Amino acid sequence: MNSVNNKWIIWTIFGSSLFSIATPGIAIIPTILSLILALKFIITDKKILPDVLQFQKEFNNIKSLRKSKENLNIELESLEENLQGKKSELKEVQSLLNETELEYDYKLIYPFDLDILDSLEINNLIEKLTLKEKQMLNVDNIVKSTGLKGEDKKFYKNQVKQITRLFNAETSIILKKVTAKNFKVCQKQILTAFESINKIFETDAVKISEEILDIKLEKLTLIYKHQIKIEDEQILKREERERIKEENKVKKELEYKLNQIDKDIKHHNNELIKLNKYITKANSDVEKEIYIEKIKQLENKLNELTITKDSVLERQVKAQSGYVYIISNIGSFGENIFKIGVTRRLEPLERIRELSSASVPFEFDVHALIFSDNAFALEDRLHKHFKNQQVNKVNSRKEFYNINLDEIKNLIHSEYDNTVEFTFEPKAEQYRESLLISQNL
Repeated sequence: MNSVNNKWIIWTIFGSSLFSIATPGIAIIPTILSLILALKFIITDKKILPDVLQFQKEFNNIKSLRKSKENLNIELESLEENLQGKKSELKEVQSLLNETELEYDYKLIYPFDLDILDSLEINNLIEKLTLKEKQMLNVDNIVKSTGLKGEDKKFYKNQVKQITRLFNAETSIILKKVTAKNFKVCQKQILTAFESINKIFETDAVKISEEILDIKLEKLTLIYKHQIKIEDEQILKREERERIKEENKVKKELEYKLNQIDKDIKHHNNELIKLNKYITKANSDVEKEIYIEKIKQLENKLNELTITKDSVLERQVKAQSGYVYIISNIGSFGENIFKIGVTRRLEPLERIRELSSASVPFEFDVHALIFSDNAFALEDRLHKHFKNQQVNKVNSRKEFYNINLDEIKNLIHSEYDNTVEFTFEPKAEQYRESLLISQNL
């Protein structure tokens, strides 16, 4: 309002001055009015000047505070982002810490390697742990340790029974369903059950102890290891049955081969006896020459049969001799996946044909057959060298490798035998024909 009045006074003085110029005769009146108004303006302005200065000061303060607020908001947003980042880091560290603590406790409890124990030995550990758990969860002993009496004792005992039954019921369900796939999930579920159940009974001053939690987690680990060990033992038994079956086939094959060779030797010897008799009865030199030539052929054949027989007998004695095979099946497993195996068969291709059974949709292709007096050692050497390229990282008995064939060839040629021939392009006839049929459908 003062501002409006001040403006009115200024315009009044200005208007009066113009009027006095335009009408000099009566100029005295506007001049006096102008002086009065100017005097009033000065007096009024002096009165409001402190207010104006104070207002200006407060206005400047408000501007400064607004600027500070903006800066603080920016800083707050930055701090909130950093806080979220730190929370995520803390969560990761806490998770890692929990796993490390569990692993640390596990190593304290079992300073030996569970992998060297069989399933029966691990099961014995589980039974011992169960017995220890029952002793620790003895309700009477727990209540007795508190020193409570009367109604307090009765109430406390009832609550201990309830919390124990509840925790045992929940963890029993978790322990029954643990597998290799959900082990970590089951671990977290036991921890969650421990925290939630203790929270429910918090007002009653009863709780499941950390020692009981540790036992449950230990039991979970042992059950998990026990399952894996049983699976491994079943695989080993199956592979042992396959090995015995294969050994029996090799044994029968060698025996059959020896019988065939002995029959051939006997037959050739009988022929030699007959030819020698015919020579003595021959009437001409030409006839004798014919018999002599046939005898030479039979003797050469007998020498070959004898060499073959010695080789078969040697194979019988040397249980490690055999063929290392390099095979692939691009239709079943894709490019650059090779199986490195061994067979003691006299006819190694027969064993490879057996591998191309109903378990795979297409036949295996042979890239190399390597005979060795110690085939199993050569196979083991190749497996160890290409361990990092093994397809199945868990079961080392699976003999498939994701590798370039040149790498196998270079190793064989440089460290074993540089005369071994390799076939690089697989035939994969049925697979290629199947692709063509699919394209034409």
